[in-house]
Amino acid sequence: MAIARDTTAANIKPLDGSVIQRRTPGAAVAAGEFVYLDSAGKVQATVATAVATNYPYGVAVQAAAAADGPQIDIVVLGPVQCLTGATIGAIVYTTDTAGEPGETAGTKTSIMGVNHSATVLFVRPQIVSLS
Repeated sequence: MAIARDTTAANIKPLDGSVIQRRTPGAAVAAGEFVYLDSAGKVQATVATAVATNYPYGVAVQAAAAADGPQIDIVVLGPVQCLTGATIGAIVYTTDTAGEPGETAGTKTSIMGVNHSATVLFVRPQIVSLS
């Protein structure tokens, strides 16, 4: 089975040791999506094809229906249950599909973290390449 974002919102949850920050959405965001901070300090889904969205910030724990809605929780460091079919120990990247995880890099390489299990990602964002 290939890695994917768990799309069942009730399954998305921070685990013990997670660092969580609350942020205002800059667009609609689904629970479990990988997000970045836009120039206004709001969160939006990452897209590895654009330099502006190449700076991974964390994983949304809650959904936001639209921009400027209520603040949502973002796991910015540590374990979060948010995946299905992940390979234990594999590096997880942002991909060319908005907000989605991958075990292979997207156009512009950014790492979101490493898989602790088939369903748990240890969030540790870092930029690898902008070209």
